[in-house]
Amino acid sequence: MRPPGALSCDDTATAVAVGVLAATLAVIGHETIGHGLGCMGSGGHVTLLTSIWFRCSQGTPLSDAGGPLANLLAGFAAIVLLVTYAKPQPAGRLFLFMFGALNLCWFTAQLAYESLTGTHDDWYWLLQSRPALWRPLGALGGVGGYVLATRWFSGVIRRLRGPQAHAILLAYAAAAGSAVVSGLLWQPEPLRSALEGFLTLGVAPVGLLRIARSSRAIGREVALGPVPRSWIWIWVGFALFGAFLFIQARGLGPMSASVLPR
Repeated sequence: MRPPGALSCDDTATAVAVGVLAATLAVIGHETIGHGLGCMGSGGHVTLLTSIWFRCSQGTPLSDAGGPLANLLAGFAAIVLLVTYAKPQPAGRLFLFMFGALNLCWFTAQLAYESLTGTHDDWYWLLQSRPALWRPLGALGGVGGYVLATRWFSGVIRRLRGPQAHAILLAYAAAAGSAVVSGLLWQPEPLRSALEGFLTLGVAPVGLLRIARSSRAIGREVALGPVPRSWIWIWVGFALFGAFLFIQARGLGPMSASVLPR
């Protein structure tokens, strides 16, 4: 076992692949599964699906709420697996950690931002119904939930003896970078899509920087397990990301060649 404070031995390629995989699956959960099922459940059909944009022929609360609901369920599923699966191997532990954090940060940050700004997006169906009530409650719930989520993930590091700050930062940077690359592939508005992807998976989960600092502090007291080279995670991560770029990021649906209204 490494002594506390020893230098990180995390494998860069594996941590990057895990971050890319966690981000890609979070996007698929929110856009493809969440919004997609909500759209079909409301009797509509998908008119646009990219790495960060979704449009449905039927703009209903169900189609809008599907994305955030998918984030919430996926985040809690990752938490349950982290808590109940006693000894996941290091790369699997990092994946569950990142997947849970990305989904819950996305959910809470989006709720807080839309409540504070009144943005017309996934939460508009609720916030516009009684704005004097729901906007303050949404802001409190989003900010409070974000703080609680980041604190919980900081605490779980000591219990699980990992992941290390180095692995978290590598996976976080890879997740943000993958969102930018994915956005650039939608030709009608590549820069706008890349910026939106960066805000969603780069800025919204900025709490991971605080979690990484906590991990670094814990690492001075106890030995945290490094992430070794895992070709399975590397191949799965980049194979799924490549398929995602080729199939979804380029745009699907009849609006895929159209510029979105401002």
